[in-house]
Amino acid sequence: MKEGIRRSILILLLPACNPGRVPVSPPTIPSLPQPAEPRGVSTWNFSYRSDTLRYRITRSATVDSQSDSGIHREVATNSSHEVLSLSVSADTVRYIATVDSFSTTTQGLIGPVQSVVLPVQISGVVDSATVRTDSAATNLTSSTCDPVQSSLTGDVNSLLIKVPTELVPGLSWRDSTVRTVCYAMIPMKAIVIRRFSVVGAAEYDGASTILVQRTDSISAHGEGRQQQHQLIVDVAGTGGATYHLSQERSSVVHLTTNQDLDFAIRGSGRTSQFRETVKEEFSLLP
Repeated sequence: MKEGIRRSILILLLPACNPGRVPVSPPTIPSLPQPAEPRGVSTWNFSYRSDTLRYRITRSATVDSQSDSGIHREVATNSSHEVLSLSVSADTVRYIATVDSFSTTTQGLIGPVQSVVLPVQISGVVDSATVRTDSAATNLTSSTCDPVQSSLTGDVNSLLIKVPTELVPGLSWRDSTVRTVCYAMIPMKAIVIRRFSVVGAAEYDGASTILVQRTDSISAHGEGRQQQHQLIVDVAGTGGATYHLSQERSSVVHLTTNQDLDFAIRGSGRTSQFRETVKEEFSLLP
């Protein structure tokens, strides 16, 4: 069972979701990041526009587990190409997101990863309240869980953030999401609370950007079957992110994220625990 779970965690590389068998409740609100010294105080207006955006996304994940023979480490890297088509009307953004390239490599004992069928596409709306995904991508069950689709949904939630109309250094806000994610064929309810803070003006790749920092508090719970085992999975963790927003491109031009997640998986009278560290980089292509 441990090998199967480690493989599932590494394949997914999701922006995931309390160790131990406790009910999932809203996580503790994380403290705000301390803004760096701003490079010139200013005020910026930022909004999305109708456009087609292409992103290159790279991920790396390390999973550490403890057994009688010592600590075991598994490593996976993933790269994908995703397209975001945006249609903007007033303060509402309708999006279509597509993955047309998705590849994963692993190091360790978990062996080759499963193949995926591409392209994978989802759609939804970003309005004044939240990022909403159409029902086909949210009503996931053990028979319909698709790890690539679930990963794409998380990417959209990371890239299409709700930003106040006027941004100034030191401004902070928060949002939260409750959504279904997949671990292997196990659907999980994930609660993510995010806190944002505007740092100030910055540069990325020679262009002026607005630097925004984010901290996350994450929890998730799910139950399902894998390899004839009935499993209960609980996950808790924290994370952070750094955004470069471009007024010229009306989009996120660069995003890096990191997460530290603790997994507790119960099945067949045993509890397995894993620690996963994930790093992601999103780069807007010309």
